[in-house]
Amino acid sequence: MNLLLTTVLLLISAVAVGFYLFFLGLRQRKRSPGLGLTHACLALSGIIVLFTEIFTGPTDKLNNVAALFLFFAIVGGSMVFALHEENRPPSMPAVTAHAIMGLVGISLLIINLF
Repeated sequence: MNLLLTTVLLLISAVAVGFYLFFLGLRQRKRSPGLGLTHACLALSGIIVLFTEIFTGPTDKLNNVAALFLFFAIVGGSMVFALHEENRPPSMPAVTAHAIMGLVGISLLIINLF
């Protein structure tokens, strides 16, 4: 299977879990550590596959820019995780910034895939 397609599928799975986490935090004011760990594992797996594609495949600047945005999303997600308070949902502005960076990176990968 194409590494770029694998990356996109893993990251889209992470986005689906992330949207559900966003819904839990925004509407129900809850947090779910298990789903958060699933979200992080899917996203990190996708990024590892992306870096494998970048380092072993042909040079493609769009993949590099997408990786940069996804790196910013990792930093934002790490900050959201590090600054969370027990039994409270994370800060929604921080979650939104994290999501925007990730969605921009995934959008660039999808554009590059087609």
